[in-house]
Formats: sequence, C-alpha cells, structure tokens
Amino acid sequence: MSASKVVITGNAGLAAYASRFSTNVTVLPSVVDTDHFLPAEIFPAGHSATPFTVGWIGSPSTAPYLQLLVEPLQQLARERPVLLVVVGGPAPAIAGVEVIEQPWSLEQEVPLIQQFDVGVMPLPDTPWTRGKCAYKLIQCMACGIPVVASRVGANIEAVPPECGLLAETPAEWLAAFRRLAADPELRQRMGTAARQWVVQHYSLRSALPVFIEVIQQSAHAKAN
Repeated sequence: MSASKVVITGNAGLAAYASRFSTNVTVLPSVVDTDHFLPAEIFPAGHSATPFTVGWIGSPSTAPYLQLLVEPLQQLARERPVLLVVVGGPAPAIAGVEVIEQPWSLEQEVPLIQQFDVGVMPLPDTPWTRGKCAYKLIQCMACGIPVVASRVGANIEAVPPECGLLAETPAEWLAAFRRLAADPELRQRMGTAARQWVVQHYSLRSALPVFIEVIQQSAHAKAN
C-alpha cells in the first residue's frame, strides 16, 4: 500500500487501516450486478401458519457464525413455524426449527435468495469481521429481501433503517425476527427500499464511475 498511487478498500474500516500507509484511499464497496440479482416477480403474502423463512448464504468458513442465531431462532420456533435455509455451508441443528442445507451454485443462487423472507448476516465483533464487506446482505437486498445483521463493521453502513434491522444480543435478534415475521407488509416495504438502496450504492453501475476516476487518478499520478 505504501508503494501504491491509489488504494481501494471495501469499507470505511479497511480505509482507516489503509490510511496508515497511503494518503490516497478510496472506498469502493462490494457490489452486485443488479440486472442479475432481481426480486421475485410475486411477493409471498405469508401468514402465521406458514414457516417464516430465514436465509443465509456464505461459505463453510463463515457458517460457524450461525451459532449466534441458535438461541433466538429456537425461541421464535416456540411461537411460530420457522425455516432456516443455509446456502453454501453447514447449518447448525436448532430445536424446533426446520433446517435445510443447500449447496451453492451460480445458477441457483438468486432463486434460493428469492425464497427468503429475511436474509441474515450474524457476525461476532472481531478485527477480522470488522473488515468484512457485507456481501451476503447486498445480495439479499438486491433481490428485494429485507435483512437482519449484526451491528458490526460494514453491516452498519450497508443497512439503513428503512432496509433492515441491526442486532447485537440474542434478545435483539429475536425482537427483529418477531417484528418481521409478524408483518409481511413491512417486509415488502423494507425489501423494496433495500433494492433501491443497492441499485444506488452497491451496484456495478454505481461503482463504475468511482472505479474509472480512481484509475484516471492513478494514471495521472504515474505520469507526473
């Protein structure tokens, strides 16, 4: 980084670190192709007898973070049917909760996300997780899915109140799940707002002008 003309980072936390080594740092968050990540054509109405579908997408390395959801989902399952869909990693066993593991594939990624009532990104608060870039959330939000996420790092920047909820404790996670499970119309409003937010701030189209400017700055600095 010290030898670079420009440093690009995925979030403000990484930018703060990079600023120790460079005076020219640009934040360019993880983005998705919003022509590919699309909302489902029909929004499910949902009712109390229908399982509330909580969805997570990731990898085996991040799947252990799902342990943070065991207690709140177990409590929620005492109140209503709950389905946890885990894409791309091993799922925890949760008493009373139907759990489905799905392998990740490029072809099925979007259709699986579109089945979620809410997308989740639980994280412990560590230096490593504060460097993560909220990509799971951005994928779900681009598909018009509201999200609940740990109040850690880039999650805070990626999830304004109109698009989803942030949680720290098991009680806060449970409260967020209860609120969204009980109100399909709120989920739809948040999902619509989330889609718009991603198009504006976390899409290929929104990132391209920033990336072009960074490359031009770098070329100009090299020429001089």
